[in-house]
Amino acid sequence: MPKALQQDLPVWNLCDLYDGVDDPNLQKDLDQQLEAAAAFTQAYQHTIATGALSAAHFKAALDDYEALSRNAMKPLAFAQLLFSTNTQDPKHGALLQRVREAASSINTHLVFFELEIGKIPQAVFDALIGDAALKDYAHYLTTTHNKASHHLSEPEEKILVETSNARGPAFVRLFSEIQSRTTYDVRRDGELHVLTQSDVLALLYDADRQVRAQAAEALSEGLRENAHAVTFIYNTLIHEKHVLDRLRGFALPESERHLDNEIDQQAVDTMTEVCVANFDVVGEYYDLKRTLLGLDELTHYDRYAPVGNASKKFSFPEAKQLVLEAFSDFDPRLGQMAEPFFSQRWIHAAIVEGKNSGAFCAGVTPDVHPYVFVNYTHTINDVMTLAHELGHGVHDVLAAHNHMLDYQPALPLAETASTFGEMLVFDHLLSQLDDDRDKLQLLCGKIENLFATVFRQVGIFRFERRAHQLRREQGELPTEAYNELWQETQQDMFGASLKLGQDHACWWLYIPHIIQLPFYVYAYAFGELLVLSLYARYREEGAGFIDNYFKLLAAGGSKSPAQLVTEMGFDIADAAFWQAGCNLIRQRLEQAKALL
Repeated sequence: MPKALQQDLPVWNLCDLYDGVDDPNLQKDLDQQLEAAAAFTQAYQHTIATGALSAAHFKAALDDYEALSRNAMKPLAFAQLLFSTNTQDPKHGALLQRVREAASSINTHLVFFELEIGKIPQAVFDALIGDAALKDYAHYLTTTHNKASHHLSEPEEKILVETSNARGPAFVRLFSEIQSRTTYDVRRDGELHVLTQSDVLALLYDADRQVRAQAAEALSEGLRENAHAVTFIYNTLIHEKHVLDRLRGFALPESERHLDNEIDQQAVDTMTEVCVANFDVVGEYYDLKRTLLGLDELTHYDRYAPVGNASKKFSFPEAKQLVLEAFSDFDPRLGQMAEPFFSQRWIHAAIVEGKNSGAFCAGVTPDVHPYVFVNYTHTINDVMTLAHELGHGVHDVLAAHNHMLDYQPALPLAETASTFGEMLVFDHLLSQLDDDRDKLQLLCGKIENLFATVFRQVGIFRFERRAHQLRREQGELPTEAYNELWQETQQDMFGASLKLGQDHACWWLYIPHIIQLPFYVYAYAFGELLVLSLYARYREEGAGFIDNYFKLLAAGGSKSPAQLVTEMGFDIADAAFWQAGCNLIRQRLEQAKALL
């Protein structure tokens, strides 16, 4: 590797939270939060769901509850961030468990509050919601009141909170540890290389087909070794969700996610149907790619094969420059918001033993900056991933004027700034290229990224729907049953253009979202198609678009996705809106054909 790429990659400076695992301030904060939560119960329990509730009393309770919610995130975020960078360190795992158990104890004192909000007499609630003193909490109160019909009794809710770390979250943690501890044996140039999952996944983008095939085989072998444990985890989590859905009165496995996302079932179904109807664009592209690669047939390890020269590597300083230039060209304020992530070490990019695979941005609280997590291997995909996560970061920065209860946007809008950031960096890179072959290579990468964000996520969403339903109907399922569902729902996207080999059938076993956040994935497709429409609007309006875009991001979770999208001039209930996004993806394909 060139010397320019051998510089140390950044790691987090978490001292803004705590100085380390043994920082006494962490336990001190947990103790104070438990004391404050008990005092909150003493002050407000049985005073909210009454006909005598006043706006002043309600405002005081909400302010205290918001402060408790904000303060509770600091130790939890620290423990989760530390654990993600080295899941093999017993101290990290022990700290995460200790903090989660403390959080459960704290939350048992707070369970009553949202339950009582749901039980406020309707006439009283209607009168209070328009009071000027409660204006800042209006959206939170409305959504919380709307969820009331799905609440259990207070003792039942307390039991669920108390036992949470012995149920689903414990299995999610086990999944993360299994994935990060697994190594994969890949033989290259006559030598055996023991690689992490992130390293193996990166090899699927290698220009050498033999390298890709070996990496895919190694990935499948490693996943099969863990298949029994991960399948048991998935069966258990789906069953737990089924029980809770039944108790809470959710009709479909994904109904709770829709309620949390503030999205109607019909809107999600419409988006899904439109995407499935446009799967042909995927097949058309891979027919083109097969010609470009000079292959008779494409299989799963050819899916991410680079088109053209794949030798270009990007040092981390180069990636930083590209991202900051693209953000600043859009608007200098965007570049200024992203710069501290680099200079203040809010990014963890180094690949180290025990680190989780993937990427994320952790927004902590409005008064604590976000943290970006990536596994940087110097590829163009890593540059785009960095842009994506920094998009999340600036979204959190813009939304930081909101209180904690309205800080995070609903999931369907959570990917807006991230995918928009990717689009900015992509067009910035494209504008710097003169050779049509280089442009074609970059464009093909972007098309595949769009497919991964829209059509692949819809495919995973369809897999989840069927997996949850089948588990509910037939009971515990073997790995082979999930494998079959995975192959079918993923192959639908490609048609006859690419054949997913049998080794691909077990690749659902490493997908973190289906384990950690069921039905999260459709938010990616929602966000990408929305951004395509927003980006088209930006190209038409130029500078006039920018302030409205910043307002959209600054809203955080203070308005519903439907309301915010409507304010931008779109209707998520209209199939034509989703089709317009798919049409823009098709335009990228036509652009690639023209470059040929």
